[in-house]
Amino acid sequence: MTEQVKKGRPASQVEESVQRLTCRHFLMPIIIILMIYGNVVLGTAETQYGYYAVQRQKNITSVVSASRQSLCEANTSSIRFKQQQEVQSETANWSAYCHLAQSIPVLLMSLMVGSWSDKIGRRTALLVPTIGLIFKSGFFALAIKLEWNIYTLIIAYFVDGLCGMWISLIAASYSFAADLTKYGKSRLLGIVLIEIMLGVGVTIGALSSGYVIKYLGFLYGAVLVVSVACLLVLLIIFLPESVQTTEKLTSISQLEYLKNALSIYIEKDPLRYKYIILAVVFALNVLPSIGRGNVQSLYVMNSPFCWNAVYIGLFGALISFAQTIGVGLSRLLYKCMSKRAMIILGSISAIAYYLITAVAINDVMLFISPVVGLFGIYPITLIRAMMSQLTPKDKQGAMFGSLGAIDAVCSLIGSVASNVLYGATVSINDWLIWAVFGGFHVAGLLLFGLLLYKEAAEKRKIKDNTTEDVKLVYVVKL
Repeated sequence: MTEQVKKGRPASQVEESVQRLTCRHFLMPIIIILMIYGNVVLGTAETQYGYYAVQRQKNITSVVSASRQSLCEANTSSIRFKQQQEVQSETANWSAYCHLAQSIPVLLMSLMVGSWSDKIGRRTALLVPTIGLIFKSGFFALAIKLEWNIYTLIIAYFVDGLCGMWISLIAASYSFAADLTKYGKSRLLGIVLIEIMLGVGVTIGALSSGYVIKYLGFLYGAVLVVSVACLLVLLIIFLPESVQTTEKLTSISQLEYLKNALSIYIEKDPLRYKYIILAVVFALNVLPSIGRGNVQSLYVMNSPFCWNAVYIGLFGALISFAQTIGVGLSRLLYKCMSKRAMIILGSISAIAYYLITAVAINDVMLFISPVVGLFGIYPITLIRAMMSQLTPKDKQGAMFGSLGAIDAVCSLIGSVASNVLYGATVSINDWLIWAVFGGFHVAGLLLFGLLLYKEAAEKRKIKDNTTEDVKLVYVVKL
């Protein structure tokens, strides 16, 4: 037990001190909402602008009304339908290149920024991705205004990735919540509140993105995001620092920061297998979530749905709103279910969502799918909480940074692979991509079952050892 306490485990045995909340601490929810809002609006506009730009480059804009409608034709034998599939495929490939350029640098940055924040504070980890958003949205605005080739946007994606993009923001947000809460229900509540704020940001961003594109257009939509990001810089400056330390970033080598982020997976520890299994299950749930976001707009812009920007935004808002409600209900479900049972429920819910999306043939079926997937976010949310409770307080940033790195890897694989797969199969079976996404959740559910089996085996072993000790004492007494 003494050795476990030295390592910070179990956390319930270690006295934790937290800051007293002030009014300035409540700037954090606003920062999260605005940051996610800016990323969602810009991300939605990017895909649709790419679609429009490819049409323009192929000189088929005669069938499009400015930048606010998409080329869509349900008659599979028509020339317009063939053009539609060609545009879909090329846009998906362009998106794959962009996300490849973005995801490679963010993999390293998400690990480093998480460990940095344990030493010099969380505000730095918030400022870096905000600067990346300013550059990306500003570059996007220039590209639209000057009608640059869409492949020049790869530069903006790369710089955003180099700044850690939204992945570093999320890691810093969870670390901030861990700094201000204690082990147990308080920690879980803090993480749930962060999830709700993220959901609110996505919902507002998705709900308004269609109208931003419709009424402001791509150019002024990008300018709006630049303004939001500049406001974020001011809010972060006024945010109180939650890490009380006098250490400097240069006090240890950068390789040491990287090692800190990976230590929970490589150091000999009785809990290491739990970290590894939970991290893999986390990845199997995050990967389809990120991949879905990259091809969903293209999927609903295609026949038989033929949605415009407003419908796409409303649907994205519905998905986010449903997941936010699901996260809100987690507090109620936690009173009658364990976190492990809730993860199983969430996996089944996510599988059902992708199944319905794959077989959808009309708008009604698509709008039902988010309701069915209400609890699909649970595996991601609760695994964060479980790993946070396993981790010592002085390694929270490194741990969330490691999860951020997993987000980055999933962003790389999910974004690139989903776009490539969708581009290759859209003219054959456009539902195949959704079946693949559902398959990842099935694999995650099976692996999580393995963790439950190992935990049960450990409990039986402890129980058997205790029984043997009691028997031995009884024999000695006799």
